[in-house]
Amino acid sequence: MEEKFIIASADSTHLVMKLEKLFLDNDLKCRIIPLPTEISANCGLAIKLSLEDKNKVLEILKGRDEEITVSYVEKKGFEKYIEKIL
Repeated sequence: MEEKFIIASADSTHLVMKLEKLFLDNDLKCRIIPLPTEISANCGLAIKLSLEDKNKVLEILKGRDEEITVSYVEKKGFEKYIEKIL
């Protein structure tokens, strides 16, 4: 089974929860997930978002001062490809 999505991660749990609210307030479907082990550091949590919402997510995060990482994730079986896009 193949799955493609984006994740947003941050340095603190508080910021991840703040981002989730920001995305929900902008009518984006999202949910908090454990941060994939392939992505180091941060708080251990990330927000999973639809790949179709990538441009809207990047627009929402544009100009924000916080340290936020957005990555593209492609899962195929047990294999994962992850690419940082912001």
